[in-house]
Order: sequence, then structure tokens, then C-alpha cells
Amino acid sequence: MLRGIYTSTTGMVAEMDRQNAIANNLANVNTVGFKRDNTVQQPFAEIMINAYSKTVLKNIGPLGLGVQTVTEFSDFTNGSLVTTDNPSDLAIEGLGLFAVETNSGLKYTRAGNFIVDKDNYLVTKDGNNVLGQNGPICIEGAFTVGEEGEIMQDGAVVDRLLIFSEAGMEKVGESLYINDKPQLATRFRVIQGALEKSNVNAVHEMVQMINVTRTYDTNHRALMAHDETLAKLVNELVR
Repeated sequence: MLRGIYTSTTGMVAEMDRQNAIANNLANVNTVGFKRDNTVQQPFAEIMINAYSKTVLKNIGPLGLGVQTVTEFSDFTNGSLVTTDNPSDLAIEGLGLFAVETNSGLKYTRAGNFIVDKDNYLVTKDGNNVLGQNGPICIEGAFTVGEEGEIMQDGAVVDRLLIFSEAGMEKVGESLYINDKPQLATRFRVIQGALEKSNVNAVHEMVQMINVTRTYDTNHRALMAHDETLAKLVNELVR
């Protein structure tokens, strides 16, 4: 009986985690370079076996012990590109992220809606410096950006964008990621005068939200049924 209550409760908590991820996706449907979030859920029994056993996962039978959200990850599928003809707008086609310098250290982003500030530095909308091989990118006058990230002025390459692989990236908010062991990307193409839109499909997310609501309600009804049965059992024992 108590196991049933626990199983239903963990199911509700897991669906709340899914709901939060979906809500965040919908809130960023128009955010430049945003990558949709996904959650991964695992049966509690498997979590315990993986934690305490170095052997191959064993079949523990049909008895359910609830689920838990074990991780959340970003879907790095490319969003569609929109042409802006603004030379400081950059998009990455393929796999990779721009490197930016923030007050809290090195971070990475797919959002290429950059500007050139009053000191001639290429920066993000929040004022973080975009990094090239020579450090913060400083641009005085007209410039072009090649497909491999090379920054050219008057026909000469003056710097090259640092583009890092998406492998191991952890989202920290504001379209930024961190990575303890970043690796340079190899499969990408930089497009100047364009921006990558969010890869969130609003219709798909709404369908997922409906599924979450239904699953949550099912778990809630099961929880209430277990609670009522337990209350009746206690009353019978008291008699």
C-alpha cells in the first residue's frame, strides 16, 4: 500500500519536471539560438542497482518502485535560419557554439545576435565579449566573416572565431552553456548576416504538455485511491 503511494508520488514529481522543461521550451520559442530541453526518467529500482552494483543491470521483476528524473539535456538539432543582412549577426550551421567571456568565466552560446560596442568589440546582447583565437574580438570598420569563422578586413584575416563542440555542454540559462573539457568543433559553417531561430516546435510542445497533464492526473487519482484504501484499513483495525 505504501509502495503504491510512493510510486504514484514519484510519478507526479517526474511529470512536474517534464512540465517545467516544456514550459521553459514554450517560453523561449522566439529566443535566438535556443535549444529545447528534454528530461530523462529512470525507474527507481534501476537507479539503485546502477548505484550499488558494478555488474550488468539485472531484471528485478514486474514490481514497480516509482521513477525519478535523472538528467536534463539540450537538443542541439539546428533551428531554421533567418536572413537579417546585419554583418554582426552570425549563425552556425551544423554543430558548434560560440565562445564568450562573462564575469563568471568562459561560456558558450548558439545565439549569434551580436553587436559591435562603442569600443569596437564584438559582444553579445548582454555585453559579453565574443572570443576569437586572439582573445576578445575587436573590429574597427567594415568586416566579413567566412564559413570557417575567419574574420577579414581589407581582404586580410585578422582573427578567427572560436567554435566549440556541443559535446559535454551544460545549460546554465540565458542561452549560455558551460563545459569543463571543451573541444573545438569541426563540423560547422558560419553564416554572416543570419540568425538561428529556436528549435522549439510549439505544436509538439503543447501536445507533450497535454500528455504530461493526463499522466499527472492518472498518478494523482491512483494516489488518492491508495490513500482512501489505507484510511479504510486503519479504521477497520481501530474497530
